[in-house]
Amino acid sequence: MPSLPFRLAVAAPVAALLLAAALAPSGAVAAAVPAALATAPAATAPAATTADAGPSWSVAPADRPLPDGTVETGRANFDYAVDPGAVIDDAFEIRNDGAVPLELQVYAADAFTTREGSIDLLPAGEPSVDAGTWITMAVPRVTLHPGETTAVPFRITVPADARPGDHPAGLISSALTASDSATVQVDRRLGSRVYLRVGGELAPAATVSGVSVDYSGSWNPLAVGALDVVYTLENTGDTRVTAVSSVAAGGPFGLAGVAASEQLAEVLPGSAIEVRQRLEGVAALVWLSGAVRVQPEGVGLGGGALAPIDAPFSVAALPFVPLIVLLVVAVVVLSVVLLVRTRHRRTQSRTRSRMPSEPV
Repeated sequence: MPSLPFRLAVAAPVAALLLAAALAPSGAVAAAVPAALATAPAATAPAATTADAGPSWSVAPADRPLPDGTVETGRANFDYAVDPGAVIDDAFEIRNDGAVPLELQVYAADAFTTREGSIDLLPAGEPSVDAGTWITMAVPRVTLHPGETTAVPFRITVPADARPGDHPAGLISSALTASDSATVQVDRRLGSRVYLRVGGELAPAATVSGVSVDYSGSWNPLAVGALDVVYTLENTGDTRVTAVSSVAAGGPFGLAGVAASEQLAEVLPGSAIEVRQRLEGVAALVWLSGAVRVQPEGVGLGGGALAPIDAPFSVAALPFVPLIVLLVVAVVVLSVVLLVRTRHRRTQSRTRSRMPSEPV
């Protein structure tokens, strides 16, 4: 699985928490940098030094003994295929990479996909309702000396009536530290993904809604413009899904058609992402028509390609510069015609006034 991006959330009111959360691959590091500056991916954040006395730590799935006597090592995340009613014991490894003792809270939470397409965990104050409630940590907090590593055991108890499909969650280690202001604290969170797939008949599905299209032209009459397409992709099934998004547009009768495709982020069940796609090189041909085609695909065993979703659209694409030039030309021509007619009428009027009157 790809590593999760670093996420930073800032709460402005006094006494609110500044949250910096990361779901990281094996070996990721949480560094004690100010929340407002923590914009680097967690996997590359610098470890604390003697001059930087703040907390710095890394997390990873612990090595796991298997029933056949071998040991599973180097796991990037926790990934299980289970049946309803299963019980799993595992461990979450945490290492203090800083120069000061470190106290961390450890807990589990449900995972979701944000509107931007990254995977996050519920905040500490928001209760989980799915797999986050199936996980019980052996201890709620740990204290580590500099350089010390510990493995925190946990147990996953899958309900007997758990629905088939994916149940994403995460294990979180959290350090609450004081900032320069006495009224603001920083909650540094670093975690690992937990993927649980419950066996049974799977039903991956996705929908597309809220398609909006906007054409951006150019003042250069010889240049082409761009088409911006925005829509919502929602995972309405019970497995993780990804998708390829294709946009095609052209003028009347398909004239000067342009198309482009891109791979979308993975979307967890029950989550929705906002997709923004730009189609370059679109000519302003007064009226454009086209369609968005989304090809969703279930992730993992039992997934596979789903039926494509088509969303047609049409939008005005007026060539403003040529229209303005045409309007100016029309105004000039009309002005010239009116001027000629006015002069002609004045000339006729003067000619008539100079003609001698006929005798009675």
